[in-house]
Amino acid sequence: MNHLKSVTASLISAAFLSLGFVTSPAFAADKTSVRITAPKSGSTVHNPVMIHYILHKGPKGDHVHLFIDGQFSEPSHQNPIKIKLPKGKHTLTLKVATAGHKILGPKSKVTVNVE
Repeated sequence: MNHLKSVTASLISAAFLSLGFVTSPAFAADKTSVRITAPKSGSTVHNPVMIHYILHKGPKGDHVHLFIDGQFSEPSHQNPIKIKLPKGKHTLTLKVATAGHKILGPKSKVTVNVE
């Protein structure tokens, strides 16, 4: 019976590892990412627009830079970021930056319509 429990535990552990539920601390520490959680892409919003996001800084990330319609707007440590936009369709992009403001690879983008 103990052998069966051991085999079952090993299979469950292997399943969690293969699905990515368990990662080594070294891998987790290197992961830098950003994801805009609100507003959702395609949504209609009103001013002021509140941009909520999840930032995983990793070893080099420090904050995000906001780009509006492809143009740099501002660096931010705030979450959410509160902005005012003219009416119409806009693309909002957040990019992870270092403390020295060097843009890292990860970014997240949504398109919204401001009424």
